[in-house]
Amino acid sequence: MSLDEHEHLICDHCRNHLPTTKYWMFKENPVERIFWGKIPLVRATSYLHFTKGGIVQGMLHALKYNGALEVGEYLGHRFGRELRSGIWNDIDLIVPVPLHPKKLKKRGYNQCEPIVQGMAEEMNVPYRTDVLHRRTANSSQTRKGRYDRWLNVKELFEASDDSELHGKHVLIVDDVVTTGATIEACAAAALEIDDVRVSLATIACPSIA
Repeated sequence: MSLDEHEHLICDHCRNHLPTTKYWMFKENPVERIFWGKIPLVRATSYLHFTKGGIVQGMLHALKYNGALEVGEYLGHRFGRELRSGIWNDIDLIVPVPLHPKKLKKRGYNQCEPIVQGMAEEMNVPYRTDVLHRRTANSSQTRKGRYDRWLNVKELFEASDDSELHGKHVLIVDDVVTTGATIEACAAAALEIDDVRVSLATIACPSIA
């Protein structure tokens, strides 16, 4: 579908009908429940529902594989406007889930960084892209079950500089959460540092009962 002259990135109809979850408005939401009994989080949420073949998949595919960084920033701004008040107003630092340097070099960018930039601007919170990094490149998560995914990412991340995270409430951001194994491993690395609290946020999640 082509855009009208006044439209940008997505058409007005799609913009007005993005499938928002509203999970950020309440505790014990379905995204938080993914991590119950696995990792101690302050809170967790996702912005949009992800469905195969839907507009959210299309936007994230354009961001991740076609270099449409402005899509990530746009979604980050919209998400950040929702999070800048209420129970999310105590975030001290926003951090994207990092890519392995080899994958970063091949792709040329981390698709989470423009999302984080947009969120940080709206929430008036600093962001850092260098405080967590990947130790190794993990194999593809496709077609792995929950346990296999956890084994695949266990001890995958580490903090680059403990002092930058110490004493802070850190919001770790990824594009999509499914089993939660990758972002959980990233949070675990941050939680190894004394006096750190962690919350998680993603742009999208599958519909969760």
